[in-house]
Amino acid sequence: MGFSERARRVRDGRLAHGRRVAALCSCVSQYHPIGHRATLSFLEELAGPYQRHERALLRALEALEASRAAWLSAVAEYENLRVKEKRLGRRVPAHACPPPGKESGHWYSTVPHLSERAASHARKLRAS
Repeated sequence: MGFSERARRVRDGRLAHGRRVAALCSCVSQYHPIGHRATLSFLEELAGPYQRHERALLRALEALEASRAAWLSAVAEYENLRVKEKRLGRRVPAHACPPPGKESGHWYSTVPHLSERAASHARKLRAS
């Protein structure tokens, strides 16, 4: 089952809340930009106590989907860049431009400063 199917289950109001929370955790198992535990914790910081409140659960899913969409966009952009570079004979990518997803602890976002906030959150969580 893919990310989209799991996200659909998070939104399915017919399912028990616990099943929907489990579906969110499954989404995070597939896309965890700052690590599994840190991603879940950061989603709770952003959305509120999603384990208990439906609105918070849906906000958490929206935040995760927005980050994933930004990451997928970065991946597509990187792929297009690499195709152009290869056509020019550059077979090895520049070290200054790692492929999206290879950067440890990077929350992809179109919202200013959210990536830095996520990185800070992950560092604090690791330190505790």
